[in-house]
Amino acid sequence: MKIEEIKNELETEGYLVMLSKNGYLAAGQENGFSEELGSKMMKNVFRVSLLDNQITVNYFTGQIAIKKELKTIEELLKFVRQVFPLEE
Repeated sequence: MKIEEIKNELETEGYLVMLSKNGYLAAGQENGFSEELGSKMMKNVFRVSLLDNQITVNYFTGQIAIKKELKTIEELLKFVRQVFPLEE
């Protein structure tokens, strides 16, 4: 399993995903474009990292940091659909 596979699967689901220089993904729902920053904006953002075939999702609920560990891309997609549903 590679981080690029996870990126492609999340993009296929409809999430906006950016790969950082540090090798983790920042993902979320697209929320317009910032002329000032020159980039797309996101809401409901979460971070995905991969270490030794262990997928870790980090996100916040209010000011509380949450960390969820998953074993497969399928588990990740199921989790993301439930916690970060895409708005139409």
